[in-house]
Amino acid sequence: MTAATTVTKRSATIWIAAGLIAGLALAIALSAYQGVRADGHVTGTEAIVLDKTEVTFVPGTSRSGEEVWIRGSGFTPGNEIELMVADYQGALYIISACRWNDEGECDPGRYRDGAGSVWPLIVNDDGAFATKWRLGRFTRANVGAERLATMWAVEKASGTFLASAPIALCNLTRNDDPEAEPVEVPNFCSA
Repeated sequence: MTAATTVTKRSATIWIAAGLIAGLALAIALSAYQGVRADGHVTGTEAIVLDKTEVTFVPGTSRSGEEVWIRGSGFTPGNEIELMVADYQGALYIISACRWNDEGECDPGRYRDGAGSVWPLIVNDDGAFATKWRLGRFTRANVGAERLATMWAVEKASGTFLASAPIALCNLTRNDDPEAEPVEVPNFCSA
């Protein structure tokens, strides 16, 4: 029993170390896209701001009504922007996309499924945009997870990463039951 436990702990440590190294490599790779380009598509002053950096996130729910307002400035006017956040496995999830109906048209009624409220997301003449993201289906099992994540603003035409902002997905309801044993809250969550 002890030998099996030691192997399991050793394997877990190796996986954690590998994950940290992979995350560092991804951060370094993505930071290369943050500078100004000669073709003028990147201003170098792009920024996105979220109205809240901590979102109530209950993993495994079919649809969440939780919303986050996202505002951007410093972008090249007229460009179409996509907003993305990585799911718990690291795959980028486009949160500014439209949800399509059976006729292939953008269906604003499907906003509840986890999309942005503005589509397409075009930067105005002042270099700004605003939209909101309803978490919707992002909370489903095997998609989203409680964690500290990064939201990315990406130029749609080129795929260039322009700006990012942190967002904490926190299960703030975990200790609502006073009779249950308290569960430790991750250090990136306030409650």
